[in-house]
Amino acid sequence: MDVLRSAIATLCCAAIATTVGSAVAVPAAGHLPIDAIHIGQVLGGTPQGACCFAGECTYVTAQECNAIGGTYLGDDVSCLGNPCDTNNGGTCAAASIAETGANPFDTSTSTDSGFGDPDESLCPNTYLDWDASPDFWFKWTAPGTGTIDLDTCDQSSYDTSMIVYEGGACETLVQIACNGDAEDDDNACQNYFSMITGITVTSGQLYWVRLGGWQAATGAGTLNIMYNGTSDPTGGCCNGIVCVIQTAAQCGLIDGTYLGDGTDCDDDPCNETAIGACCRTGECTVATEDHCETNIGGIYRGDGTDCTDNPCDGVGGDYVAVHWSIVGTNLLSTGEACYTVDVFAELPEDWRLDAVAGNSLQQKTVASTTSFFQSAFGGPTSVEVNPDFYPMAADLEWDSRVTIGCLDASGNPFGENALNTIGINWTDFESGGDLSVGNGTWFCLPIDEQGGSRPFTDSDCAERNGVLIARLTTMDLESEILFEALFQGRDENNVNWQDTASSMIAYQGELDCNTNRVPDACDIASGNSDDDNGNGIPDECESGCAWDLNGDGLTNIDDLLAVIAGFPDTYGVDDLLALLAEFGCQ
Repeated sequence: MDVLRSAIATLCCAAIATTVGSAVAVPAAGHLPIDAIHIGQVLGGTPQGACCFAGECTYVTAQECNAIGGTYLGDDVSCLGNPCDTNNGGTCAAASIAETGANPFDTSTSTDSGFGDPDESLCPNTYLDWDASPDFWFKWTAPGTGTIDLDTCDQSSYDTSMIVYEGGACETLVQIACNGDAEDDDNACQNYFSMITGITVTSGQLYWVRLGGWQAATGAGTLNIMYNGTSDPTGGCCNGIVCVIQTAAQCGLIDGTYLGDGTDCDDDPCNETAIGACCRTGECTVATEDHCETNIGGIYRGDGTDCTDNPCDGVGGDYVAVHWSIVGTNLLSTGEACYTVDVFAELPEDWRLDAVAGNSLQQKTVASTTSFFQSAFGGPTSVEVNPDFYPMAADLEWDSRVTIGCLDASGNPFGENALNTIGINWTDFESGGDLSVGNGTWFCLPIDEQGGSRPFTDSDCAERNGVLIARLTTMDLESEILFEALFQGRDENNVNWQDTASSMIAYQGELDCNTNRVPDACDIASGNSDDDNGNGIPDECESGCAWDLNGDGLTNIDDLLAVIAGFPDTYGVDDLLALLAEFGCQ
């Protein structure tokens, strides 16, 4: 999809003028919108339609679709619900976008999405009888405040069961209604269909409809949505370089910039000249620098850059890729929220890395969306981090530094550290800022042992071979790190190779309760730790503390911060009081 986005951004940066009569698609954060409403044409009148590429859909012309090797589904075919996604509607996370009106669905080939059986007490005596039914998911955004009526009336359909949820994301959904069978007064529907009426909706709120069958019945059907109320004013909404007509609330849901009530998408108001690649959690989007950094929360790679070969997803070229392993979270003595990672250049076994560089063709960048921790007792490279000072300066161990192979000045895990640098200004990096190098390198000699590829375990518990290239501590658990560079080394036959690679690094909740520098999930998966009760915490870390939320054997400030972060959606006042009563437990 990133290649598609890049090609489309190059071929057709003109915004799509649209009109709206119903709810629009709400894409995931960091993504350009997927054809919110397909009514209208690209400025100039060339017909457009859905284009499938790598399982995702974008609304473009047939010529543009063919140019990037996509499959064109036809003029005016909508991307609503992403018809290119083979898992479309099959899970809550892949919920299809519903419009006000008729929305076809089919559970004939569906499976149980794994969300769990619904609460049938909200619709007693309606023959819901879910029984782990294969299901199909829709999500619908309220265009105003009012009520909605939902039904599955379709004479050719099957015995349906329907559940309705409210919430902004799958993890926080609350069931608000359900129905198995409704009465058909005029015989216009199948014998057993579902109906829910009078659900109060709030402008901009997401509502989720889950469709299954009585005693796990399956088949094709139609979800009908009738909205009763007045729609909020609409106007132009800029999401990156694309303009769509939405309400202010809908625009806010996609982190867009609302242009005001009554504004439109004429004259391409969102297509600013300076655009480039924006990296966020491994995804690449073409956007303006302001939209990338302010609305998407990404890292902007520079004006004129694009998403060719996806520079953000950790996939390198022919020889090298960038991966990482979480060392730990909140390791600083100050108690500040942060996480520490060891970054590796993955290489084949028996290969070596000699240099990490930036030149006129490939900028070397080590950037954080917040800032890097830098100890006053350390330096920008591993040569300047002396482990003998750890007892006197506890936070030095988490100092951000770059390297080849060696963790610190001792040479660990090698006998010595022979790292060299040339042409790099470290001032910003040593102040907690980004490192950006257009003509410089850190390197070791091809005879130095530290450049050799060694086994490591990455954040996904995958066993790989590679070379340590940095230890970085970034402030805030939501922070993301971009690492990109030109790499050079030698293969097993001592033949020189050169390649570029990059990756977006993010903390995904990995825990290391036993502090062995391996995520708990990896310890359990490898058999190094037991987890007899199946709660995801190694047994050696379990304690008798009920509020030991992170499994480190203590009820302490880390657990308190977790409760505060989850207040009030996950935890309430009673939970906070219970934790405070147990504080200090070990």
